[in-house]
Amino acid sequence: MSDHAKEPTLIEQGFSLLFAPEPTLADRERAIRVALRVLSGDASQPQAMALLLRALDPERASAAAASKLALAFVRRGDLPSATMAAWLVERAGGSADRAREGIARAFGKGSKRLADVSPAPPPLPSVPAEPAGLAELSGEALLARAKGAMEAFERADDPAPEGKLPQLPLFSALEPKALERLLASLEVRELRAGEHAIEQGSEGREAFVVVQGTLRAERAPAAGSSEAPTLLAVLGPGAIFGEMALVSSAPRAAAVIAEEPVTLLVASLEALEAHAKTEPAIGRELGSYCRSRMLANLVRTSALLRAIPAAEHDAVMALFEARTFAEGETLFSEGSEPSGLYLIASGGVRVVAADPAGGEGLVVADLGAGDVVGEISIVLRQAATATVIASFPTVALELSRDRFQEAIRSHPSVLTELYRLATTRKDELHTVVAQEALDVEDVILL
Repeated sequence: MSDHAKEPTLIEQGFSLLFAPEPTLADRERAIRVALRVLSGDASQPQAMALLLRALDPERASAAAASKLALAFVRRGDLPSATMAAWLVERAGGSADRAREGIARAFGKGSKRLADVSPAPPPLPSVPAEPAGLAELSGEALLARAKGAMEAFERADDPAPEGKLPQLPLFSALEPKALERLLASLEVRELRAGEHAIEQGSEGREAFVVVQGTLRAERAPAAGSSEAPTLLAVLGPGAIFGEMALVSSAPRAAAVIAEEPVTLLVASLEALEAHAKTEPAIGRELGSYCRSRMLANLVRTSALLRAIPAAEHDAVMALFEARTFAEGETLFSEGSEPSGLYLIASGGVRVVAADPAGGEGLVVADLGAGDVVGEISIVLRQAATATVIASFPTVALELSRDRFQEAIRSHPSVLTELYRLATTRKDELHTVVAQEALDVEDVILL
């Protein structure tokens, strides 16, 4: 368990049994007994019912109980768990149409229940003493007790009030019908502790929403480095990650690893593209959401933006203009005068300098989101010292020469940071070229 992992609750221990590499009948029965123990103290407890329905074979699970579970999670403002419950309805052989329609009406655009409130974390279920004889139950006797608990759950009044619901990014921007179709395209995926949701450097074709459990996002150091991976974030229920794969084909910039048993909703690029053809709002809102997330990520990862006071971020970002480059397209060439400097927002670029020996060119650096190129020309007022080429479809924010002057007048810290970047990058470039020249000379001497 890592430093940020917490002590698992009883229900989380029950889910751990189900997420074993090959859960046995004994594992499933232990998970059922955990759920029944919690439900014996509160017949309406949703997390315990979710555990019970997952532990049972599909033909034994109740679609009616799963439908009510979806409603219970809606009342608690938990769209991901409600969507997972709709999946449980289908898993039990029922139709999830009504469940998804109810979720979409509650959370979709125009819902009167939406308000500027934060999702409340689910209360920890109370753990009553284990009912007498439960530990000894197995087989048909245990299944009969589980059936009774599902029927009691269906009859029980839900103590959660039907109050205001949080306005969720992306989801609440969609009309109910569009949201319903989006929810129907999501798949449920389960990960064991230590499993990867995303491998760094892999091709991205999916985005994820966390239903339960926590994951860590970390970036591996450069090849050959002895440094430990850098922790970027800990992702919990409700978090969305991996969405940039839906608008950029750049390799994954970090790994995301389960800290404990995790349930995810997965949106594939193919499914979303198919839905967007008939429901353009899905593609439009997804693009808008990804752009806002992209800018928010830049504020955290860009050395340039970190050097600017937070209160000035919006004003500085307003001076940049978004530009897109296809894979292989040149942003600017060595010896030219770039029209501005570029802050890489997504994708990546390769910096190539002329080979002193007359070869194809020297790769100086591969840069990605948060990095700046063109600063040597703009700040030091000289021609570009290298050619910059998009390695993948890339979005870059351009600060033109005219607006650069405006930026440094209004925000002097921009010039300070860019001067530091420009001189450092120029030294690195000279080092690479000089080393290549020495290598060539060594070969000739041999």
